[in-house]
Amino acid sequence: MALRSPIYLDTETLLAQAEYHDIDVPRQMDVVEKTVRKRSGGGKVGVSGIGIDASTGTDIENQATYSLQPREKATVSKVIDALMHADAVKVNPGDEAVLSRDDLVEIEGLTHITAASFAGKIFFILRRLMDSAEGDLQTIFDLDAMDLPLAQQLKQVYLRNELLPIPVLLGVTGSGLSPKVFINLRPDHFIDSASANRVEGQIRVLGTVSHLIEDGDDGYLSAEEWLLHDWEYLFRRKVMPQVEDVLKPLVQQLEIDLDPDDVHAYIAGPAVVIDAIALY
Repeated sequence: MALRSPIYLDTETLLAQAEYHDIDVPRQMDVVEKTVRKRSGGGKVGVSGIGIDASTGTDIENQATYSLQPREKATVSKVIDALMHADAVKVNPGDEAVLSRDDLVEIEGLTHITAASFAGKIFFILRRLMDSAEGDLQTIFDLDAMDLPLAQQLKQVYLRNELLPIPVLLGVTGSGLSPKVFINLRPDHFIDSASANRVEGQIRVLGTVSHLIEDGDDGYLSAEEWLLHDWEYLFRRKVMPQVEDVLKPLVQQLEIDLDPDDVHAYIAGPAVVIDAIALY
């Protein structure tokens, strides 16, 4: 198999999968080097006319210790190859595939950041502004993109590419699966700080199935995990019914065209959500 170059990697989960499936993983190796040289005493000492060699000297030992770490790309590639060889991964499951929660899958498709994640950034900004808000917190939802504190925060996030500590929800098309496919990316596993910009495009994803959403009237999953990440539970209950009303005027002010069929307040079934382990 080819050497993979991950742009997102949850190393702990990948190695846990390897351990669960009894796959050997290259480990860090400590190396100790020893060198020995003899220091000569030099000359002879005369004792009662007998010459005694005094050059037996002393052994001097030098020791150097350092660590050898396996190359990350090679390690990741070998572990993924081994998982596939052990049939632990469902690779590119087709539209007839039956998936279950916690299944390990690899899919490939065209990814895009959902409207829910775009909105999640705005709600994260609002949460920051609440720290300095005066009066009723409800007033913070009277959004004006030209308001100076809000405008400064928007610039920080959207112009300076600030990577926020919130999960990202990707939509995937062309995966071969019949349900809609979404990828959950936790915020602390990007390989570098700019990688959040590189998750849109033709990408392969290795991950575990976290949600299976059925079709029908009851087939939906709230998007609050991505919209209101780490907000207090009761406050989530208060804000979620207002999500569309809060965002709509701001989106209009910023002249952003959000796909009406994309994920906003909830994910409609049939759909599958995959917690990403690696993107490459």
